[in-house]
Amino acid sequence: MCKKTLFVLFLVMLAGSMLFASGPYSEMIPLSSSVYQDMDELYAIMDMGTPSNARPWSKGEASVILDRIDTFALRGVSKTLYEKIANAVEPGLRWNFADTFGLGAALEANIEYYSHTNGTEFNTEPDWIYGFEQRKPVAKLQLDFSVKDMFYTYADLQYGYGRTNPDDGFEKLSTFTGGQGVGALISETDAGNAWFVSESTLYGRSSGWNIPPRSAEFDFEWPKRAIFSLGGTFWNVSVARDRVDWGNSHIGNFIIDDHVDYHDFFRFAAFSDHFKYEWLNVFFDTNPKNSESPTKSSRILMAHRLEFRPWSWLTFSVSENVMYQADTVNLRYLNPAFIFHNLNNRSMFNAIAHAELDIMLYRGLNLYGQFVLDQARAPNEAAVQSDAWGVLGGFEYSHAVGPGILTTSLEYAYTTPCLYRRDGVDFLMFQKSFTLGKSFVLNLDYIGFPYGGDAQVLQWNISYRMPSYGEIAFSLQGQRHGEMDIFTPHHVDSNGNPTDNSGVPNYAGATPSGDAITETLVASLAGKYEVPHFVSWLDISIWSRLDWIGRRVYTRSTNSFSGEASDLQFTIGMGIVL
Repeated sequence: MCKKTLFVLFLVMLAGSMLFASGPYSEMIPLSSSVYQDMDELYAIMDMGTPSNARPWSKGEASVILDRIDTFALRGVSKTLYEKIANAVEPGLRWNFADTFGLGAALEANIEYYSHTNGTEFNTEPDWIYGFEQRKPVAKLQLDFSVKDMFYTYADLQYGYGRTNPDDGFEKLSTFTGGQGVGALISETDAGNAWFVSESTLYGRSSGWNIPPRSAEFDFEWPKRAIFSLGGTFWNVSVARDRVDWGNSHIGNFIIDDHVDYHDFFRFAAFSDHFKYEWLNVFFDTNPKNSESPTKSSRILMAHRLEFRPWSWLTFSVSENVMYQADTVNLRYLNPAFIFHNLNNRSMFNAIAHAELDIMLYRGLNLYGQFVLDQARAPNEAAVQSDAWGVLGGFEYSHAVGPGILTTSLEYAYTTPCLYRRDGVDFLMFQKSFTLGKSFVLNLDYIGFPYGGDAQVLQWNISYRMPSYGEIAFSLQGQRHGEMDIFTPHHVDSNGNPTDNSGVPNYAGATPSGDAITETLVASLAGKYEVPHFVSWLDISIWSRLDWIGRRVYTRSTNSFSGEASDLQFTIGMGIVL
């Protein structure tokens, strides 16, 4: 009954908003759009600091961000970028009718080829750099509608490979956890009734295309984007399935990150030249079983974020967030102005705080960082639980070189072993993929930082990009990860050995923890070419990338290395959008 009441409340809020909406501005810009990279680069070379790091943007918000630019100072590539962004965010769909109805439609076709050299040791989707979230479907139909001064809605239909198929190797999740569950997210009992992919036929094969040879390998989880949005020039409210990103990191953001295929959420945002407020509620599945049994509990990430831009060279943001899990939804907790940390019921809530900072030190040179705090001991509190936090920092530099933009960045991230882990409510998540013959199969993930806790990551990027023509990019990433991963119990006994997830997370040790340290090195070279327009309604692009991965395990007690393995992965593709 409470869930129905919550749904009705959202509908009432949306209906009330319609009195003030101006439909075209409520159109949402997908994170795959070049608008975000274009805007970041334009701001950098114009010495304007950084635009908002809470994404996606509505076209109304993108217009506010673009209007800060002094058009009289535009020269060369900065003028090209500005015009490209302005054309992309100009309100209105492809066809607009006299009765204020707007209709948009696009048909996308992609062909991709993949190959790698080591399908024996790199035979699951996470082993690929260009994995499930990055690979393109064979075909996608995009439909969107708007009514001026009323609303905007979007949905897509696609055909392509699913994350799993019936020929994969499946095992019970409990096999990977030594009979335990996964954090506080999945109990020991449920782990024995949940399937997990241990070996993938698609990602293990030496080569292949993105064309499913049979319907059993088709991705049943669509639409990937489904949006109902209302908004104006300075606000937006939406109920959506889409990717979300909060932060300024190139490695991965701490609260919510765009490496996840999609999230289902309710979102309200208000923005101006110097301030942005966002209230985000993300809804998660709570039934990990491989059956069609109903979900009987609710799990919601309730997050609010305040972003300040007092001067063009400084942007800082703070967010206070809580994971809420219960058998019912109590509407009294849905107060976006409340201090979530004061919801003192650890069986239902887990709060996490977060801060971001961007400082434009010089034209094109930006210093940035993030800090997240999940658990810390108060002055009068016993040290029963391990501290849980993460920090990252780096710099990025963009400079106009001829007709393009040269950009480079260097970033380092550090997370403690127990980040995201609690015995009551944690910040892990799963998505379920329907697979013929196996019903539902789990894909476990972190909501925020993609490498979770107990990780050190250093990454260098460099790219040269000519807007509307193409880009070439190189990146180098090194990782060290301790023994605390998503399958490791977070509670240890008196000897320091992980035992279960029912006790408090007291797993100790500095990152990277444990005796066996996994080390990974990734080098990537990627390029994209956008074919010049022969006709205005046809976009053609060609892309390719080469990724080398090397990994090994360092054993502290013996000061030795083992398990050395490497893989060379190649991808090439072409896409057409009508």
